[in-house]
Amino acid sequence: MNNNDVLFCRKAVVNRDSETVAYYILHPAGVTNDNKASFLSSLFVDVNLIEVTQQKTIYIKSSLDELQALPLQKNIHLVTFLIASTLNESDYELLSELRLQGHQLGIIHPQNAPMSADFFNVFSHVFFSLDKTSVEQIIETMANPALSSKCVWVNKVEQSEQYAQLVEALPKGHFSGGFLHKMTSIKGKRILSYRTILIDLLVALNNHEASPKILAEYIERDPTLTYRIIKLTHSAIYRSQFNVSNAQRAIEIIGIRDLIKWVSLVMFGSVTGKPACLFSMALSRACFCQNLSAHLFPRLEGAFLVGLFSYLPSFLDEELSLLLKDLPLEANIKAALLESKGNLGGILNVVKAYESGQWTRIPFEQLSDKEVTQESLRELYIQSLKEARQMGSL
Repeated sequence: MNNNDVLFCRKAVVNRDSETVAYYILHPAGVTNDNKASFLSSLFVDVNLIEVTQQKTIYIKSSLDELQALPLQKNIHLVTFLIASTLNESDYELLSELRLQGHQLGIIHPQNAPMSADFFNVFSHVFFSLDKTSVEQIIETMANPALSSKCVWVNKVEQSEQYAQLVEALPKGHFSGGFLHKMTSIKGKRILSYRTILIDLLVALNNHEASPKILAEYIERDPTLTYRIIKLTHSAIYRSQFNVSNAQRAIEIIGIRDLIKWVSLVMFGSVTGKPACLFSMALSRACFCQNLSAHLFPRLEGAFLVGLFSYLPSFLDEELSLLLKDLPLEANIKAALLESKGNLGGILNVVKAYESGQWTRIPFEQLSDKEVTQESLRELYIQSLKEARQMGSL
């Protein structure tokens, strides 16, 4: 396999409770019809999809020709979606045979190619994209008795009104789209408390008042934050053999450098009314930025916070410039987040491009000077997913 054979990104698909139920695996941008099947084949052979997708269902879009060329995956729950307009009744026998072999099939925009009830019985899933149809059309189509019992996935959900209509009409549906990053405003005071503590910690660090005793006084304002920081010392990350009973001792074990990272994570995790997958996505990006930074610029600090804070607008529903105005961060971190400047800004741009599958935006020629290839970048991505899952469980 060549180093550029396998590049992919994943997209979280959630249920009405904002729980991640599946991951949509996207083809690389610019892939041609001639190598789509080879990409999918190598994806199954060369990538640990169970690890990457955290044992969730995998959604892919393909064609009937590609599907026949793919090996049957018995160790993962995979659903392959086919475009309705490319199918006809003469494909029924082939689709039935694939279903008998164990393939799970989904149909994309079935209203575009009316089929018989027997034909629809081959499919267990239905897909719609709101950039191609409307909420009303989806609800009307799913009222068809031949489709009503199937699992429906709606993509490109971009507005709260759309989401509310879909959840009410399709309570067992699966959803994905930009709106998952822009849900309702936060209510309650916990996040405000954490934000104040974070600001005070950053001010203390910038003023070189960073003794564990002073920092502990800020942490101990909030009992839940104190508990989480003390609990962290007993994790596999720090392997403390001491019985830690106060924030000051916990800070001495964790280290002042890591304290801001963990307080920020607790702050993000305290936000209510957001999809559960959003936190894991922010954490994965932070780890990816940190790992790429360690490879490119071993002495550079701040990459983890840059990756994590790039998700601040999604959690706090405010413009990033307004959010950062209150945070006394170092100038290079703010420049990276607001203007994509500096080495940290370059790292964040590469990570965002990789996550969205925009491979042409990744400067592989420049990265090759640092021995970063398409293959090594993929390995850093998978490593980051593992680290994020471990950190998210603490």
